[in-house]
Parts: sequence; C-alpha cells; structure tokens
Amino acid sequence: MDWLNENSGVVALISAIILIALIGVTVYLLLRLHSKIAVQRLKFLGFYSIDKDTRKRYAGITIGNRSLNDVGIEDLGIQNGKVNFSLTEKYKNDKCMQSDARIVVEQRSSLSFELSCGELRELVIENNGKKILGCLRVYAVDLAGTLYRGRIPAVRKLLKELLVAEKKGYSISVAEQAPAEAVEEKPEEVAEVKPAEEVAEVKAEEVAEVKPAEETPAEVVEETPAEATEAAVADDEDKN
Repeated sequence: MDWLNENSGVVALISAIILIALIGVTVYLLLRLHSKIAVQRLKFLGFYSIDKDTRKRYAGITIGNRSLNDVGIEDLGIQNGKVNFSLTEKYKNDKCMQSDARIVVEQRSSLSFELSCGELRELVIENNGKKILGCLRVYAVDLAGTLYRGRIPAVRKLLKELLVAEKKGYSISVAEQAPAEAVEEKPEEVAEVKPAEEVAEVKAEEVAEVKPAEETPAEVVEETPAEATEAAVADDEDKN
C-alpha cells in the first residue's frame, strides 16, 4: 500500500496511456468495419490489349466492387478531360440486357467490357478542327448519386497511338504480320555402304607392295700362283 501511495501518479499515467491506446484501437477497428460494410468502393482498371489471333488492338475496362454490398450503377462511361461519354447503353447491348435493366456490381465481384479502336476514336473531342485528348478516366454513378472515378493511362496511350497513326496516314487497328518463312528441311545424307569384298579390294590397293631384298652374289676372289705358293709354304711351317 505504501508503494501505491508513493507511486500513485505513475500508476495513473500508465493507466491513462493504456486506456487511450485501447480507445484508439477500438475506433480504428470500427472505422475499418464501417468502410467494408457501409461504404461502397469501386476500383477501375484499364488495359491496352491485343487479340492474339486477329492481332487487333482494343481497350479492356474492368470495374471492381471491393465492398461487402452490391452496387447499383445508374450511369457509367469514360471522361475525356471534363467531358463525359456515357457507355451505359453500349454495355447493356453487349450483355444483351434490356434498356430498363439495372446494372449491378455484386459484392466482391466485377464487370468488364471492351472498346474497339473505332469506339475509342469517338472519345476524342474536336474543337475547330483540333483534336483534344485530355486525361482519360472511367466513371460510374451509383443509385444514390455518388460519383466514382479512376484513371486509365494505358487506354489513353492506345488512343494517342491511334491519333498519331491517323495523322501519319496509316492504321494500327490490325497489326501487320510478316509471313513466316518456309524452311526447307534437307534430307539427311546417307552414307554409302560398300560390300565387304569391295572394301577388301580398296584396302589391298592402299597397302604398298613390299618387295623382298635382292641377294647380292658372293664375290669370288681369284688367287694368283705366287699367292698360292706363299700360302702353301706358310701351312708347311705351321705343321712343322
């Protein structure tokens, strides 16, 4: 008790800090839960795409719902600068929906649609012969009148390439594909197999003929009569 009385100020300070921390964590968790349940969040994606078969270029648009509630869409489209181009009717026609049907993005789900090069070209603003291409954004207005927007720089890049190609007088809607070069496969060379007899004959011809060494006849030395007499005398002396 004496220790508590002496350190009551420190204990009160620590308790206050812990209480404030608990209140902060509680508020943070409540705000996170509120944002996931009550707040409708839409995420927008734009893609610069090329069909792998036809090589046609197009823009892909995806609108995702990251909340836990369904989102009803009253109007959706693309903004060029401050000018809106509604694509609601196009989306309904592409999805075979009735004109009075409601577009709904379900919870934790998304919807997608595509824009061809010709449809992208219609998003360009023309004023006194000048073509204006501002910042491109996808927008969506829900049933409560809340506006959601998101930039799509990849789609803007595709549209800019279309305008540059149009200015230079050519089209990039379909990429030219060079014909593949035909590669002729050469048949493998088959080595000729010669019969064993022919091989033996060839080897026999390649072997050099070895000739036997010629024997030189022994030389016959003819002795003169004087040399014969001296030889006989030498023999007699040896016998004696």
